[in-house]
Amino acid sequence: MKNIFNGFLALLLCTCVSAQMTAQEDFRKMAPKPGEAPEIQLGDFQDFTLDNGLQVVLVENHKLPRVSYQLYIDVPPHLEGDYAGASGMMGDMLRRATSTMTKEQIDEKVDFIGASLSTSGSGAYAATISKYKNDVIKLMADVVLDAKFPASEWEKVKDDARAGLKSQLGNPDAIASRVRRVLTYGENHPYGELMTEESLEKIDLPILEEYYNTYFVPNRSYLVMVGDLTRSEAEMMAKKHFGSWKSKVVPEPDFPMPAAPEGTTVNFVPRAGAVQSNIVITSPVELEPGTKEAIRADIVNRILGSGFNGRLFQNLREDKAYTYGAYSSVNDDELVGSFSANSSVRSEVTDSAVMEFMNELRKISSEPVTAEEMARTKAQLTGSFGRALESPQRIASYALNTVRYGLDRDFYPTYLQKVEKASANDLLEVAEDVIRPNNVHIIVVGDKAVADKLAKFAASGKVNYYDENGKMVDMAAMAAPTDVSPKDVIMKYVDAIGGKDALAKVNNYAMVMEATIQGMTMKQTMYKEGGQLFSSQTEMMGQVAADQRYNNGKAMMMQQGQMMPESDEITNAMAEQAALFPIAEFLNTPDILEVSGMEKINGKDVIVISAKKASGTSQHYFDVESGLQVRYVQPQGPVTATFELSDYREVGGVMFPYSMEMTGVAPFPIEMKVTDAKVNTDIDQSLFEIK
Repeated sequence: MKNIFNGFLALLLCTCVSAQMTAQEDFRKMAPKPGEAPEIQLGDFQDFTLDNGLQVVLVENHKLPRVSYQLYIDVPPHLEGDYAGASGMMGDMLRRATSTMTKEQIDEKVDFIGASLSTSGSGAYAATISKYKNDVIKLMADVVLDAKFPASEWEKVKDDARAGLKSQLGNPDAIASRVRRVLTYGENHPYGELMTEESLEKIDLPILEEYYNTYFVPNRSYLVMVGDLTRSEAEMMAKKHFGSWKSKVVPEPDFPMPAAPEGTTVNFVPRAGAVQSNIVITSPVELEPGTKEAIRADIVNRILGSGFNGRLFQNLREDKAYTYGAYSSVNDDELVGSFSANSSVRSEVTDSAVMEFMNELRKISSEPVTAEEMARTKAQLTGSFGRALESPQRIASYALNTVRYGLDRDFYPTYLQKVEKASANDLLEVAEDVIRPNNVHIIVVGDKAVADKLAKFAASGKVNYYDENGKMVDMAAMAAPTDVSPKDVIMKYVDAIGGKDALAKVNNYAMVMEATIQGMTMKQTMYKEGGQLFSSQTEMMGQVAADQRYNNGKAMMMQQGQMMPESDEITNAMAEQAALFPIAEFLNTPDILEVSGMEKINGKDVIVISAKKASGTSQHYFDVESGLQVRYVQPQGPVTATFELSDYREVGGVMFPYSMEMTGVAPFPIEMKVTDAKVNTDIDQSLFEIK
């Protein structure tokens, strides 16, 4: 009987344990139900206004002995016209001098107290440890309120601006962004204005001073103070350093709301030789900050394309493998907001990628999102908002938004509650307003060969062509001329650089070029002889960074002391470089050439010759008037390298370009300048040896 009881007890125990395990397994399969969205305790910020109208926002945080100050100048939207870009350059000049300090002295003071200090066209930012909180706010006030614009610093700022603009004009992503601004807002709207080479050259110091004197006023400014400060300290420092700042009336022009296109437009920026297409789909939207519509639009955007889980990413990358990533964004703004979606895809799938973009835009603006998508996105928003509150700077930005936009004080504390209350129908309603696939601009920057396939997406059935400044281009005028052959263009080039007889007399030449890269000098020494010998050494910081050689069919390439494996690709590329005059060599291979069109460079007509070689198709641009080559473009792996040639000078009876600017091969343009060139000179033959 005891054994029966024990057996029964064991069976009962097993049954209970089994039932408990089953219950646990069922429990693990079910996600816990979310609780009610909490009201966030931000810690009430403090704010007060000085007699001159300066609004001060204080966020106390005594956990760490650090302080930061942000002076935000709320410059009203306005047109800069012929001087577009002046605001940014004024910001770069702002930190260059005061009436009592040079740039070097300002830098020394910042470094001495271990602080940071930066300026922009809309104010300044400074941070330091608590010990120097009085010193750094005084320094920031001196820099902003007693700014001087020395001519000695102006050329440096202008040179930096030129380099930055050239980098933009050579970068497909930047070009797409520039054209997006023009098409979304219009070129006569403040948000659609672009700095161009012409506007940059017109900007001078009086223009910057006029901007500074007009817009840097206390009654349109906010001083945000964060960190180890008390209310009494904040009031004392604000009054002491900014109380004497004089207020004045600032003009506030009105601008109409930019209109979305009546039908979808397709807009193309040709980039010869591009192996990728940069796609942007954009439209203006009415979406003011601090509204429930802005919150819901953010949720919709996160579901559509804010990251890995976004529909665009999952479709174009994970499913179709068209790209490394596809994204979207919705921006709210008091004047005019915007919606955009973007990706960089392989050229051959450009039209397919645009089709998938449009499918996703139609779907999210016509069908409710799923319960799973909404729950995941709300959870992500809750987590990211909570993490953001760990940063005093983020709390300060919320405080600034509250004061600047006149939001209710409970807007951010009850933000998560507003997120949680948003329903699928609420999201669909805002998606219908913000994402309108039948009223968008489709912008593509890429090889013109893919443009015609995109006409089907345009309501007009036509593709509009633009340059990198958002100016419409007449492609009919840029069509390949029928009365000129590639041979004609190459022969004119040969005549322009000296003629066949002069080239025939050249047996060798040596050339030294230099470039400055992030403050360091790069030096390249190149030797060519007989069309079959080539040697190039690149030095940085006294060390040979690269050594390339070609000798009658054999090639060697060493980079950073490492020998690169031999390959036909390297050998063929070296053989092309070994030619004394590579363009003249095209006369021996006319079958690989074609006249592919006309373009304008720096306002001058150029004719474009495409060369289809084993290493890929390159484009060569020749000035119609002079015959000289002014640019060539060639693919280098996943990127497209562009080389601008200028400043031709005669050496040994032949014209050589003394300036070569490269874009696409680095995050910034590299300008090589010839410092020495010799024709028919003695060359150490050991330079061509390949071991």
